[in-house]
Order: sequence, then structure tokens, then C-alpha cells
Amino acid sequence: MELREFQKRAIRQVEAYLAEVKKQEKKAGQRHASLLAWDELKIKDFSGQKLRYHSKENPLEKDVPNFVLKVPTGGGKTILAVNTIGAINRVYKQRRTGLVLWVVPTDEIFKQTVRSLKNRNHAYRQHLDVASGGRTIVREKYKSRIDRFSPAEVGENLVVYVMMLQAAAANDIAQKERKIFEDSGGFEAFFPTEDRYDEHRALLQKFPNLNCFEEGGHRVAKTSLANTIRIFEPTVILDESQKAYTELGKKTILGFNPSIIVELSATPPQGSNPLVQITGKELNDEEMIKLDLHVHRYQGGGWHTVLKESVEKRHELEKAAKKHEKDTGVHIRPILLIQAERVGKDQRGSGHIHGDEVKEALIRMGVHESEIAIKTSEKDELKQYEAIGGLMARACEVRYIITKHALQEGWDCPFAYTLTVLARSTAHNALKQLVGRVLRQPYAKKTGVAALDESYVYVYHDNSREVLEAISDSFKNEGLVDIAGRVRIDDPETGGRASVRSYPIQKQFARTAKVMMLPFFFSKEGSKWRRTNYERDVLASIAWPALVKDCVIDIALQKKPMRSSSITIGISADGKDTVSTKDTNALAGAVETQCTPVMMADALRDAIPNPWLAYEIAEREWKKLESRFDAKTVGANTDFILEELRKKAGKLLEVYARKVFERKVELGRIGLIVAQKDGWKFPETIDVPVRGNTEYQLSLFERIPNTDLNGLEFRVAEFLDEQERLYFWYRNMARKDYAIQGWRRERIFADFIFTLKEGKAPGKVYVLETKGEHLAGNLDTVYKKDVLDLCTKYAKKASKTKLKAVVGAKSIEYELVPQDTWRTRLTEIFA
Repeated sequence: MELREFQKRAIRQVEAYLAEVKKQEKKAGQRHASLLAWDELKIKDFSGQKLRYHSKENPLEKDVPNFVLKVPTGGGKTILAVNTIGAINRVYKQRRTGLVLWVVPTDEIFKQTVRSLKNRNHAYRQHLDVASGGRTIVREKYKSRIDRFSPAEVGENLVVYVMMLQAAAANDIAQKERKIFEDSGGFEAFFPTEDRYDEHRALLQKFPNLNCFEEGGHRVAKTSLANTIRIFEPTVILDESQKAYTELGKKTILGFNPSIIVELSATPPQGSNPLVQITGKELNDEEMIKLDLHVHRYQGGGWHTVLKESVEKRHELEKAAKKHEKDTGVHIRPILLIQAERVGKDQRGSGHIHGDEVKEALIRMGVHESEIAIKTSEKDELKQYEAIGGLMARACEVRYIITKHALQEGWDCPFAYTLTVLARSTAHNALKQLVGRVLRQPYAKKTGVAALDESYVYVYHDNSREVLEAISDSFKNEGLVDIAGRVRIDDPETGGRASVRSYPIQKQFARTAKVMMLPFFFSKEGSKWRRTNYERDVLASIAWPALVKDCVIDIALQKKPMRSSSITIGISADGKDTVSTKDTNALAGAVETQCTPVMMADALRDAIPNPWLAYEIAEREWKKLESRFDAKTVGANTDFILEELRKKAGKLLEVYARKVFERKVELGRIGLIVAQKDGWKFPETIDVPVRGNTEYQLSLFERIPNTDLNGLEFRVAEFLDEQERLYFWYRNMARKDYAIQGWRRERIFADFIFTLKEGKAPGKVYVLETKGEHLAGNLDTVYKKDVLDLCTKYAKKASKTKLKAVVGAKSIEYELVPQDTWRTRLTEIFA
């Protein structure tokens, strides 16, 4: 699984902070290193305000670097977490072994996390294996079961221990009853024998917060899981951290003597440190969530009407999904979530809408019983599908899920498209807590079918304002407050839209905009032209044998292996210390190589789509490394080797793909042209939230949502709207509007399209991409500039032939302007 651009940015930010913490520890000592690093990097929020750092100290009186990855629903918090573990081991701890304590808040999240981390074929586990050099062990504490691990295992591997917060959160009295704090068989090897009171005394001097019992007037450390975790001073991953910000929760987490705490949250609480802040707009731009969200509100009548309407919507979505699967091979089975008022077997007949009644109503509507599942705390009919791959497996028949509260926390199925809330009395809470379950986009990639790229809510409620408030609260809970304007309330009885207004093109621009068409790159196939396709026209034409031959890494490896340590308990020579560390290799003898051809081939999968070719490269380069270096050295440098191989393949793919693309353009097999049947036109209307928009005079549409513009884009829009020589401008939306296919898979969505005025008519059209200061000069920016320059070059050539580059204007030009020069360049254009 390749990280998205915003995820890569997040990991770079984490690495920069960890490197600065390490630097401050060497410079000023450990006591305040995390605070000094935060201040040095000047961490800011979305508005540019500097964020205050909240220091934490564990019971050992050590500074604990702690930060939040603020990730909205659907943003990939787990993939970010496993990559953050890799960054911590690589940059901060500088070893691959040790203990990670992964704390989750709910049973559902626990099961999902453990299942994915234990599955060696899952992307999460694969990223962990890269971080550990293929030496990952996953253990769990679930209910009364406690998985054990040995000193050798934690000394030679990365041990990830998953538990629920409730299993650990306890006050001093309750700790006596919790299994995690009890003496446990299997952990004795980490502690002195019970009769060595001197060793226990030394151990407790180093770790004074260990749970103990009294024996013969001496304090003896318990051989418990909690104590074992404490002596390893683990990295802590705290999922849904806002749930742990009670006094007891914070005390519990710090009580494990963490060396670093990484929090995952869509809504970071007061007193936390949001180092990484990901917006809903970034998720939507990366095609990871289903927007717009359409809310249908019903008054009067009965709940059966609401249910029938939502069932018909699901049928409509399934038809679209089947056609999409026929065209692309991508399987989607839209699921309808239904919230009933009661689900218990003893609660039927109480005057409330019961889950069994809903199921019977669905069957009367023609739904087959095998397509219906009930999910409650007592009855979980979804569990039976885990063996075949869960709800997204082709063999699964489930299309309707009836619940009350069981899907509120941690439940994840991107096939869930529609939510139906039947209970008036609890509608507000249901909307607030369940809307996030229908927002994830299947496979994190838009289908291009409008109905399958959006989500739907049907609610039986009298008050539009309360519905809007509930949806707004939901978006806040999911970390999506910046795109709350993408909610549409469709009221069947009044035809009103409470949150969104549709705006047509302004009258003075309507005629021009209607006929204007912009070009795409088209590929010639026989005598016909079709849109250029990356896989079909670029990847398929690459000289793969030559690329494989060129994909060579000539690197020097550090002879000294990366430090990894094992902790054993005993008395040091001076009698004061109980902890001694030894190199893992010294403990385990010769360690088998941790870097394998399979791992290397896996690192190539984003650049080399053919797994056989990827393995050919990997095996060849692995053999070369094995012939030059010993197995220990190769294994110790796994991260470096994989990164160098990945970079080399990526650079070669860029070079070869560009050659293919530019050669086809030169030969006339790819052309930048307008096709009447397949050209791009401006939309006739746009939906704008009633609140949170800005009015413009020369925009193609009178109002633009504020969420559609970042700081730089807003300044450019204001500048354009003031120009006398401007005819009109249009905010081009990512993943939705005009895009250029270059020699990379990702299309380029420019930020603005504007037209100069010649007399009273439109003149030259400009397609404008802006880049912030922090992006100027990076590889993505350079690529976009090269593609846009190529577009301008061939647009000029096309204007002299019968293949027009633009319809409805004289000519077209493509520009990329960085933040530091945009005003100068635009001033030149309008001069």
C-alpha cells in the first residue's frame, strides 16, 4: 500500500520532530528535549497560530515526547501509526527491536487492529515488517487471556502488544483485581527470584512504580504483565486518544513508563499536541471519502415509508455498482445500515421500532433473508463472514445491517453507502455517531460514477435545523469540520435544501461558458482518438527489460549493525543498577539475514507493476549485496536498502515513462486536442453551502465555498477578481473538474482556469496551478511544471492545425506559479 501524499507529508513531519528531539537530548539533556524541539520547529495549527506544547513526564521522572496524529475518519490512521513506529525506531531509538504497547478503546477496534497486524499479507503488517527487518511479533491481552513473550523475543524482535484501555485503566484499589497487574506465569524470566530481596530492592530503585507484595518485611516486585511492560519503557500507540484524557486514563498510560507516546485522534482533546493535522479536504482530494453527503428528511407518515425509500436507493446504487463492475472488474456491493430503536429479544412490543420488525418489513419488500444481518452487543451475525474475508468479500451476501449502537465505534466497511435512522427520539445521537460509518470510499479511490462516489442518509425527523446540527456534530467528531459544507439536505415534502444552495453560471458568462471546451491528451488508435490512459498508453509501452537492467543499486553498507538490545534483570558491578543491556547478536549468536528478495520485491511494487520483474530485480540485487557483505550487515541495513531500491526504481520509472509519453507526442500518436464528444466543459451549476462562502464579481459562479480555497488560493482568487482585463475565472476542483493526464498515474488538477478579455469577447485561456512555498522545487512541482509546459508547447502547435486545442477562445496556455512569484507573474499576464 503506497502512502498518499498527505500521509507522506505527515511521516516527514514526524521524522523532523523526532530528529530535533534527539538533537535537543544531546544538546540540553533529556529533561525538556521534547518541548525544546517543538519550539524549535515552531509547530502551528491550520490558521498559522503557534501551538503550545504540553509536556508529560513518566513516573521515572523522564521527559516523554508525545504528539497527536490528527486524522479524520477514513484518513488511514493505522497505516500512519505503523509508519510512525518505523520512524521512531529509525530516527529516535535507532534500533528495530523492543516493545510497542498499542492501546485501543473498544472491542471492535481491538479485533480489527489485531487481525490486520497479525496478517502477514496485510499492508499494516508489511509496513511493520519493514520497520523490524521482518522480525515482528504481535501479542494481545484480551479479556482474561494474556499472551506471553520471552526476553529473547523482545530482545531480537519488535514486539507489538495490543490491549484495550479498559484492561489497563484502574485506580490503586482496582489494580488488585485486574489480571494485567497480577503475578502471571510466563514473565518470571524478567524478574529476580522471589528470595533475592537485594535484587528486588535494586529493581525498585530504578522502577519505583512497579506493583509489589510484602514478604518477610521486604517488597517484592510482582511478575505481572504490567510490570514487564514498565521495565521496557515502551513506545505507546494510543488509539482514539480523546477517550483516554480522563485523570485515570492519563495516569494509566504514563504509569507504563512510556519512552514516547503517539496519539491517534480525529478530535484531539485539550492538553494534547497535534503535530500532524490532516484535513477533510485532503482526504476528499485523495479520493478517500464519499462526498457529497445527501440527507433525506421525512415528516409525517410512518417509518415504513422511510425504510422503503432507502431500500429503493440501495437498489439504484447496486445497479450502478454492477455496471461499474462489468466495465472495470471492481466489485462493490452497496450496504444499507439501519438504526432501530430496540434490538433486545425482550423489548419487542414496547411501542418502539424493533430490529425484528425492520427485518420482517425488509423481507416483505422482497429482500432475501440471507442479505440481512443483525449486529448488536448480544447478537453479531456479521462475525460468521470473517472466515471468508468479511463484508467486502465477493462471497458475502449482506446488503442490509440492522443495529442500534453496535456500529458507532471502530466499525469499518467502505461498502456502507446509506444510513437510515428510523427513531425520532434518538435521531440526533444516531446521526451524530453513525454518519461516519458511510463516508469511507471503497478501495480509497473514486469510481467516476457520481452515485457511487457519494453517501446517503435517510432520517425520520421533524426539524431540519436539528438534523443539520446533528450532522455538523458528526463531522466534528470525525475530524471533518472543514468540509461540513458538503452536506445536502433534500426535503421531499418541501423540495427545500437547508444547507446547500445551487448556483448557475452568472448570466454575463453563460453563453461563452456553454460553448467553451478545453483539451485533453488523446491517443490515436487506428483511425480513432480516445482519451490517453496511463496503464494502456504509458506503462504498457515502457521498455521493461531495459528498465530492469538499469535498476541497479550501488551502495555501501555500514559494517556495524544497527544497535538492538535485550534487557535482563540482575545486579550491576557497583550494586546500584539492576538493568544491563547486551547486543542482540551477542545473545542470539549469528542472526539470519533479515533482508530477503521477497521484501525487496515488495518495496518495488509501486514502481514495477509486474511482480515477476520486481522479483527479478530484487533477487539480482540481493545476491550482489550478499556477495559483498555478511548477512548481519545486510540485515542491519534493511531500511536503507529498501529505501534506496525504491528510490532508484521510482526515478527510472519516471524517466522511462516520460520518454514513452514525449515520443508518442512527437510522433503524433498522442495529441492535445478537443474532441466534441469527449471534451471538457464547465459545470452548469455548483452547490454552495448557505454559510461559509464568498461572493465574487468575475467568478464564473457568483459564490464559492470557503472550504474550496486554501490561503494562497484565496489570495489568487481575490487578485483575479480585481483585474480589468479578466473575462471570468473558475475555481477548478481536484478529482472532479478539468485534469491533464501526464506520464504519471495521477492526473494534474490545476487550481484555476481564467480567460483574458479582448474587447467584449474572451481571448486567451490560462490554466493555472499554484504551489505553496514549502512545495516549491520538490519533485511533484517539477513534474507538474514540465507537463504544463509541454501542454503549452503543443497547444501552440495545434492552433496551426485542424486539431484545435481550445474551443470558444483564441488560444490556451498552462502555467505553474510558486507562492513567492505568483503575483509578479500574474501582473505580467494582465499588463
